[in-house]
Amino acid sequence: MAVAGLAGVVLAERAGRRLTGSRARGWIVAYVTLGLVGEWVGPTAPAPTAYAPAAVVGAIVAVVGYPLGRRLLHEAPDQPPPDSFRIELIALAAVVAPAEELIWGGIVEPGAGMLVTAALFAVKHPLVDGRWRRSLGLFTFWIGLGLVRAVTWQVALALHIALNAAGVVLGHRTRLDQF
Repeated sequence: MAVAGLAGVVLAERAGRRLTGSRARGWIVAYVTLGLVGEWVGPTAPAPTAYAPAAVVGAIVAVVGYPLGRRLLHEAPDQPPPDSFRIELIALAAVVAPAEELIWGGIVEPGAGMLVTAALFAVKHPLVDGRWRRSLGLFTFWIGLGLVRAVTWQVALALHIALNAAGVVLGHRTRLDQF
């Protein structure tokens, strides 16, 4: 199931980008489709398994994990975001983050576990865009979200949305794409 999820996400994202000619619009097409499939398959809402301090640690790991992982692998953004602020914000905060939480957090992670899911999540990105140096940061980001999700999936979702939105804002402010 986990590898099938990885393949489905990679294929959907590549197809969405090809169909629309836009990264953000491709995300919207792919992740709306994936979200509908995820709802059909049916997510597993995990019972809380950890205490609140784990969620605090997880939130910190999620916030610092992506930029720290990128820095450790010497991956620095060097191009402006390819799409407008509005379409990227809609895509990443309103569509991608909820769909990723549904697919990766609600379907893949309950069966595969947090570490395997984090690895698959991290591998998915370079399979789509070829930028492997983001993988460590994405792995760490997902581990942080997983620690939060083990306490409350609602806060993990809110944090994922907030961090994606912050990345869009930062990318458009600095003219350096964060994704």
